[in-house]
Amino acid sequence: MVRVIALLLALFHLVLAASAQSSGAELVLEHESAVRTASWNADETRILTAEGNGSIHVWSAEDGERLLTYHESGTAVTHAQWVLDDAAILSAEESGTVLLSDADDGSTVASWELAGLPLALELNADETAALAFARAGVGAILSLLDGEMVRRFEAPVEIGGAVWSADESEIRAWSEAGRIYVWDVDSGDERHYALPQRSMLLGLQWNDDETRLLAWFANGAAQVYETDGFSISGRALSGVRHRSFVKRAIWSRDESMVMSWSGDDTVQIWSVDGAKSQRVFRHDDWVIGARWDGLEERVLSWSHIYVYLWDEESPRRLRHRNLVNGALWNNDGTRILSWSWDGTARIWRA
Repeated sequence: MVRVIALLLALFHLVLAASAQSSGAELVLEHESAVRTASWNADETRILTAEGNGSIHVWSAEDGERLLTYHESGTAVTHAQWVLDDAAILSAEESGTVLLSDADDGSTVASWELAGLPLALELNADETAALAFARAGVGAILSLLDGEMVRRFEAPVEIGGAVWSADESEIRAWSEAGRIYVWDVDSGDERHYALPQRSMLLGLQWNDDETRLLAWFANGAAQVYETDGFSISGRALSGVRHRSFVKRAIWSRDESMVMSWSGDDTVQIWSVDGAKSQRVFRHDDWVIGARWDGLEERVLSWSHIYVYLWDEESPRRLRHRNLVNGALWNNDGTRILSWSWDGTARIWRA
């Protein structure tokens, strides 16, 4: 009798697990290798994907028809995004080549060379220029209008990331040692300052008025500091401590909350003022990425082979056949685009 009850309980839990997983994607876009990045265009009629074998594709978001394939260099693409009102595609590959390509036929409009693996490819506000920065510490501003390399920057060490300042007057990059390098866009003059935290720095994000800095570290800390752009206050204003490295952290829209995710298999949403976790989402493996929907009411996160859609504490799970690389909401939060090492990009109903 005990064995029968145990068997029934096991079957019950299997049914519950199956019901929590998605029954299938609306659209599956098949690739020959791992999909590194994917995105909708502005009106969500086309999807851009790039894969590990170097190929870049444009697809119909309605029926999955492949509209364009180009590049096919054999070198993995690290970044690809729509630019110039979706008329062009800006991409970068592991070799350091950055390309601006026509979105209709894939022909090269402009190309630039960086020294090594690109870690950042960030557009300015009006999308007329891009900041490109390689791990080796060499970066540049690239004009998307005339193909010129407007200005070059060089840090004395390897960098972990780089961004524009809010007013685009400065470029900022940082090292794992916690040193922040700042260049004036017009003059090229450089200065630097350091974080007080001594653990390996994994990433930074400034708030909108750039008076606060969100930092995350290899020791599991995610912390908020005050900054004047020339130095950082000695003590963190607030923060939380994960049990493993923090993969990333992001501000909420009103900057009262932070969402951080970690190798400790959790996503935590915490109050900046109180530094207390309001919600904790637990996964079966370390969390690769997460994002809010437009209203910041729901959370997407991805871990191992699943994309998790958190409406409440129990998530809906969207399953790939291999590790998930990323996921995005569409503009109104009704659909989800995810991509994976299984060689697919998939669209799901949210």
